[in-house]
Amino acid sequence: MSVFLKPLLLTIVIELFLAYLFGLRRKELLLTVFVNMISNPLLVLLSILIYRQLGLQEFYLLTYLLLEPVVILAEYWIYRYYLGRDRHPFVLSVLLNTGSILGGLLWNFIF
Repeated sequence: MSVFLKPLLLTIVIELFLAYLFGLRRKELLLTVFVNMISNPLLVLLSILIYRQLGLQEFYLLTYLLLEPVVILAEYWIYRYYLGRDRHPFVLSVLLNTGSILGGLLWNFIF
């Protein structure tokens, strides 16, 4: 599977599940897919570029730790704009991204 496709699909599945549990429905769930179709490939691309530039395996994880807060903030602003404050967009962004990080780590550990 593509280096971009696997993380994107895994992220979408995990975040849709969590978003549904958080109370999002229909168009709100589509927004979650759209947000991840933009942010996830960018995160993966930047991680790969930084990793290849520095050439050290340790920087791959460090890159995620440095870039993920940027993703959380960017997604927060998108959720806040489209969903409004009553949907607790910051909590939503942190929850969804934390879930997808942990899910990805679990996936890589198992498979």
